Amino acid sequence: MIPIYDKGDFTLKVEPPQGWSFEPTSVDLHIDGETDKCSRGEDINFKFTGFMLSGKVLSKGQSEGPAGVSVSLQRKGGDAAVVQSQTSAGGGYTFKQVLPGEYTLEATHPKWTFVKASIPITIARDSSLPAPPIIISGYDVTGHVMSEGEPIKDVHFLLFSDTVSKEDVTQCDTTPVKGYTNAQGKTPLCSVTSTEEGKISFPSLPSGQYTMVPFYQGQHITFDVMPTSMDFSVAHDSVTLPTTFKVEGFSVSGQVLDSEGGKGIPGVKVKVQDRSEVTSKVDGTYQLVKITSGTYVLTASKDNIFFEPETMKINPNTPRLPDIIASRFSLCGRLVIDKMPPTLPSGGKRRVSLVPEGGSAKDTVSIATDSEGAFCFKVKPGSYVMQPTLSSEEMAAGLKIIPSEQKVQVKNAPVFGINFSQFKADVRGVIKCIDVCGTLQITLHSEAGMEERSPAQISQQTKQASFKLKDVLPGKYKVSVIQNHWCWETPSLDIQVTDSDVTSLEFTQTGYLLQCHVSHPIAMLYHHTKSPKQSKEIDLAKGLNQFCLERSGSYQLTPLSCHKFDQESYNFDTSSPAMLALTATKHLMTGAIVAKQPSSDITVSIRSSIEAEPLVHLGPLKSQKELEEEAKPKAKPTKKGKATAAEEETKVVEDTGPSVYEFTYWARNGERLEITPSSKVILFYPAKAQVTIQAGDDCLGKVVEFEGRAGVFISGQVKPGLGGVKISVTSRSLEDKEVRPAINIDTAKDGRYRIGPLPDTAEYDVQASLEGYVLTKVEGTVGDFKASKLGEITIQVVDEEDVPLQGVLLSLSGGTFRSNNLTQASGSLVFTGLGPDQYFLRALMKEYKFEPGSQMISVEEGSVIKLKIKGSRVAFSCFGVVASLNGEPEQDIALEAQGVGDCGQVVEEGISDQEGKFRIRGLQPECSYELRLKSGEANGHIERAAPKTQIIKVQGKDIADLHIIVFRRLNQFEIGGNVITPSEHLATLKVLLYSEDNLVSPVHTLSLGSSCFFQFPSLPNDGARYVMRLESSLLKSSWEYTLPEASFSTEGYFKHITLQFNPERRSVDQEVSSGSHLALPLIAALIAIGLNHAKLLPILQQLGQNLKGLRSPGSAEGRDMGGAGDQDTRPKKKPKTRKT
Repeated sequence: MIPIYDKGDFTLKVEPPQGWSFEPTSVDLHIDGETDKCSRGEDINFKFTGFMLSGKVLSKGQSEGPAGVSVSLQRKGGDAAVVQSQTSAGGGYTFKQVLPGEYTLEATHPKWTFVKASIPITIARDSSLPAPPIIISGYDVTGHVMSEGEPIKDVHFLLFSDTVSKEDVTQCDTTPVKGYTNAQGKTPLCSVTSTEEGKISFPSLPSGQYTMVPFYQGQHITFDVMPTSMDFSVAHDSVTLPTTFKVEGFSVSGQVLDSEGGKGIPGVKVKVQDRSEVTSKVDGTYQLVKITSGTYVLTASKDNIFFEPETMKINPNTPRLPDIIASRFSLCGRLVIDKMPPTLPSGGKRRVSLVPEGGSAKDTVSIATDSEGAFCFKVKPGSYVMQPTLSSEEMAAGLKIIPSEQKVQVKNAPVFGINFSQFKADVRGVIKCIDVCGTLQITLHSEAGMEERSPAQISQQTKQASFKLKDVLPGKYKVSVIQNHWCWETPSLDIQVTDSDVTSLEFTQTGYLLQCHVSHPIAMLYHHTKSPKQSKEIDLAKGLNQFCLERSGSYQLTPLSCHKFDQESYNFDTSSPAMLALTATKHLMTGAIVAKQPSSDITVSIRSSIEAEPLVHLGPLKSQKELEEEAKPKAKPTKKGKATAAEEETKVVEDTGPSVYEFTYWARNGERLEITPSSKVILFYPAKAQVTIQAGDDCLGKVVEFEGRAGVFISGQVKPGLGGVKISVTSRSLEDKEVRPAINIDTAKDGRYRIGPLPDTAEYDVQASLEGYVLTKVEGTVGDFKASKLGEITIQVVDEEDVPLQGVLLSLSGGTFRSNNLTQASGSLVFTGLGPDQYFLRALMKEYKFEPGSQMISVEEGSVIKLKIKGSRVAFSCFGVVASLNGEPEQDIALEAQGVGDCGQVVEEGISDQEGKFRIRGLQPECSYELRLKSGEANGHIERAAPKTQIIKVQGKDIADLHIIVFRRLNQFEIGGNVITPSEHLATLKVLLYSEDNLVSPVHTLSLGSSCFFQFPSLPNDGARYVMRLESSLLKSSWEYTLPEASFSTEGYFKHITLQFNPERRSVDQEVSSGSHLALPLIAALIAIGLNHAKLLPILQQLGQNLKGLRSPGSAEGRDMGGAGDQDTRPKKKPKTRKT
């Protein structure tokens, strides 16, 4: 019972559990309190009609099934079906309003087979699961096989599949097909045979991928069925093969033999008229496929075997063709004449004759050789005599061919290798060597240049070697022994070959050749390693040198020169000779130092431009006089006291004249050297020298020279003794008054220092400094200073909880001292270098109040004062992020927090950083603020923000996680329009765009062409004003027209302007009148303007500006599309900015 409290129209619906059915499903009620069923107390009943049953018919092994399967539901023991249904796509079906009970579920189809067509099912009150699936075991697949439009029976069709197993296929013959073999070794699932109607039928195939192969064979003949295979797939329905199989012919075979009853010939190409050729197998058999009945001409071919064409009648009753017999074979050879005698012309083809054995002259056949001397006869089996043909002139000149003739027998195969060659002689001799001969070469060269051959290799481990040169043609020759590293008595012999071999030639070795290539002229000292005291010297010129060594073995060679090579000495072994290449890698350079005062500590450092070369230090150097003294016999030493190490180091050698110090260095060619002399008492001029080595054939000699003069020393002391004081010495040149950079040095522990040597060509100023000290010069001295220690103040700033405060500004002032610095992360700051005085200290940091806020501090000399300041939080900050709509951070966005209510006079500001983060400091507690973007130029590139404002309230702590999204202004302005004019005038028009500040040079120019619409490139929407003008190439003498123009400003985003151009053709009388009356004044005016254009141009521009407001408003039309712009200069209402 449902209580209803109000009158009216209602709909009463039943909402049963899923799968339940009721009738009716809803009842419409009109409650009036009198006539309706509820008011009269009558029941409203909903009748239960049954449950809903659903299920699926599936293909075997699949999750889906076909549509169109009839499914019926019968009560158990009943005959008639209670309800029937058909499956939809995917195999699903549904029964509605089925009452509880026991049923039989049955599926039927006229063609398809089922694993089990019916299943029992019970429907109860709590039944909610779908019915068990009914499985289809397979679908029918059909096709046809034809021949010239007629059906063909008894053709086998074999079925293959990689996705379906043999056990799943039914109603198909699984016995092997006689005569069928699969090339890939696969086993068919089963096969079927075409019917008399040519029908192919597989009654039941499961879903999957298949390949069907036709096979049609008679007793001695195989028929060709096309296509040879067909791929198809079975899904959830019957399949009709799209292509009909066709029998296109039959196959026949034959054999090619080398003779009657002989062996088969493989590789013979057999061609049947216009068909593609086939090739015979190893046994000579061949097969012709797709043949139809008829008479054919068969031709066979193979290299060097020849056949006659055969005419044959072929039909299915003649599956074996008559044999094809070879009729002729090739008889081939070569006539080789390497070189013709000098008196005969070279080249040309030769001829070879062939006659059957026992035959007469009329049976002789003659053919010419090719350019390589090869020849081939085409002969029948038999015996033949073959001989080359020579003229009497050739035989008289000594040309001889061997053998003169050859007998050949041809049986059942081609014959090759019947060769004839030219007569050649042998040349023999001996080679006598100092030691074992080893490997040598003998060359043979013809005087006439007719005989060129590769050198003959001779390898004999004896002191006498023999050689033999074969196949030498008659003529005069030069025989040479090739061993370039040996010296010979006679390296070449002249011989002549006529009609016999040449013998008794002899070559004798006299020594071993040493070849040497040197880059500079040098003297070379060499000796045998077994006789080191028997050295010899030889002068070598630049370039290639060679000389003979009498003995075999190893030699040592040492160059003597001012050039250094990659080795100090070189080895040469006659058993493995190689040309010595001596390329100078370094060259000896000499430098000199001329010192007015001798010194014993002069050193030289040499830095090379080559990174691999180390810095070289030479010295201490000795003067030439010292070296001369040392070279003299030493006198007995006198008894004197020993000098200290320091005195020995800076010992000055007494001498009356200047001392010369020389040094040497091995340098590479092109190497840049920086040479720097040094001494503790001597200064050098120049201080350093840079030289580039340019080596020639001669020695370098002296490349640099320095002058040495005694230097100036500055010394002093800081009192009381204080180490680490920085002493700075600046110098001013006495010549050009130029100030040199300062020289810095720290004092020793006792406060002493010494600087020098310094040049004597400058005046010097000495200053001293040390942090925490005041240093003043001692009067009457050059380099002495007095030190006074300064005071120090250490400030520690903390908050209420004694946590260090970073970033607090501490200002300290007193006397001439001023310092403003921020505390570090530790909250501390140290003021150093404070002289005795009174100092004022003040602490500042926004949002904090400090105790004490300021104070006076008295500092004594050298005193150290430590103070602690405590800060209390009195204001707070808000933190947030400014980003664009896509989440990218926005940098340099100015924000402000405007107080509201009682705090309305307070405004705090902040700017976002590169990550878009901002912080606004100084927000007072219990105050509310309106957070927004700051107006003005700071945010000129921003159009708006979302949210536009935010109200934040400060309640004793910082405010975080504020987010603001900003939208940038569009910075482009689009300008376009159209011209209203007859189409024939469009090609004469140009639209020009000028800046109002420059009406002489257009910003853009557009030619209209065939279109009346135009669009200029984008302009910046910066509010600038522009003028658009129209120009025409129509002659004013023939046309009368007014050129319109319009002005606009680039505020907003887009502007469309319409211009009107209506020219009118002048009459002929007007043209003549105008031309005759106005020509002379116009010419005079143009000449005046040309002569005074510089003065007139500004006046005309000003006149155009004054007349701008007087233009006719009807000369142009403007249509505003979100931008601001007018045709004249009158002020217009400001357009609304488009929001994005």
